[in-house]
Amino acid sequence: MLESWQIFATGIFLGISIAAPPGPVNAAAAYQVTRSWFAGWSTLLGATTADVVFFLLTYYGVTALVASGEVRDALFAVGGLFMSYLSYATLRNARREPREEKRNGRPYVLGLTIGLSNPFQLAWWVAVGIGMVSTFGLSIVLGFFGGILAWTLVYSSLLRAGLSRYREVYPYIAYASGVVLLAFGVWFFITAISSFL
Repeated sequence: MLESWQIFATGIFLGISIAAPPGPVNAAAAYQVTRSWFAGWSTLLGATTADVVFFLLTYYGVTALVASGEVRDALFAVGGLFMSYLSYATLRNARREPREEKRNGRPYVLGLTIGLSNPFQLAWWVAVGIGMVSTFGLSIVLGFFGGILAWTLVYSSLLRAGLSRYREVYPYIAYASGVVLLAFGVWFFITAISSFL
């Protein structure tokens, strides 16, 4: 039987494993952090809320059903279209000078929407999350979401600190974010279409 500190440490590791890999959420947050630290962080917080939803779905045994067949294909199609739209919006604004914006819910909703429509996020829950929840149950929650929240704070802070020091890198961050979002959008959309061929 694992000690509580071992479960907590395992949770932190698993939380970072879902939050840290490059993907559409981190790309969108990198663009949003050019507006303000809070915009970048709240984008990641929105995606974290999507993980809360997936955790609950997994805990109650629904995730495996959602990830199968036509629902999975529809998620890839919706995710592909949404990521492509985000890419267009990001690339369109890449040359504009970033400006501080008032705190509002839009970056949070953006992160939540990306998280809920991201097939990779759902795939993590099907591949890893089901085993995590079946092994540890609710005892993993504190460490798991602690790991995710730690990543959101570190990632946003490092990006913002770098941007504040090297303002000229802003267009590169914006273009890179747009390209990453477009790559995921195309990939998701092609995956959805190939299932019908």
